[in-house]
Amino acid sequence: MATESATGAALGGGMALPPPQSKAWEWEGRVVSAVPAATADEAWALLSDFLAFHRWHPRVAACRLAAGTPRSPGCVRYCEGTTDGGDGAAPPDWAHETLLEYDPAARFFRYEMNDNNMGFGAFFATFRVVPGSGEGCELRWEFECEPLRGTPREALEARLQAGLDGMAARVRDHVLAARAGAVAAGGLEAADEFKLGNSIAV
Repeated sequence: MATESATGAALGGGMALPPPQSKAWEWEGRVVSAVPAATADEAWALLSDFLAFHRWHPRVAACRLAAGTPRSPGCVRYCEGTTDGGDGAAPPDWAHETLLEYDPAARFFRYEMNDNNMGFGAFFATFRVVPGSGEGCELRWEFECEPLRGTPREALEARLQAGLDGMAARVRDHVLAARAGAVAAGGLEAADEFKLGNSIAV
């Protein structure tokens, strides 16, 4: 498990560890999920916390700091997946992941998977939030990795896509609920002002 402290240099408003040597990966890909109801800033505000993966990914039950300083390159998170429960159920998936680059201005972070029980060797991923059409945004999950033994690339992409779609749905629901709450609060304030303005006690 990596334990390097956050000593990266500033790059484009973010922080990054020294980049590894360039390599042509056998598997490279990207999955995308649109969130028409949320702006890029709204979505990034929710998803930018490297240690809050479990709040948004439907198949992640726990995510916590294992080493380093939160949101600083070199910090390591421990993620644990959900289980089906019951006797004889398979143990949950888990992994340690090291933050390599974090750039809030460009709304992205990049990380590397370290030790895990899912069979992954070298695995790098970049998570981005980008403006979409209209006022919406897109979530993008890019990956570069060695082939996963016993798993077709299409299966890996489908798994990532399902997770990203679940995250997009949770972001949408949160943003819409927050807006509805703000509107309701504004309505109550307006009603109170109206009653006060017509009160015989004033």
